[in-house]
Amino acid sequence: MALESKGSKRPWALQSHYDHPGWYIVWRYLVDPTESIKPGKPVIIWRVDILFVHKTDWEYQGSKAGPEGGGRTHTFGLRNPAKKLRDKAVYRRMDIRLANGKPTPVNGPQYDANGR
Repeated sequence: MALESKGSKRPWALQSHYDHPGWYIVWRYLVDPTESIKPGKPVIIWRVDILFVHKTDWEYQGSKAGPEGGGRTHTFGLRNPAKKLRDKAVYRRMDIRLANGKPTPVNGPQYDANGR
């Protein structure tokens, strides 16, 4: 049984190096180098999901890692992540929405009077 904490910039995907069943907490974040969403904060946690994942919820995604190096380690992805994660958010910023599959400010980027 697993208890894992994951961080992801992706709004729905969930990956793991193991296909263990257990509880997962997923910190969804975005990088805001201009700090326009919250001054002084270049990284924003915009949603936190908590869910129980069964072994059968994982699908093997392979690996290109080899003895010569390079590639990634074996990875499992959550099957039907949007469906599985529906209603699992325990925290969500109301000023962030998904637009074209990416988290964005609800009112768009903040500009000053000069358009900067």
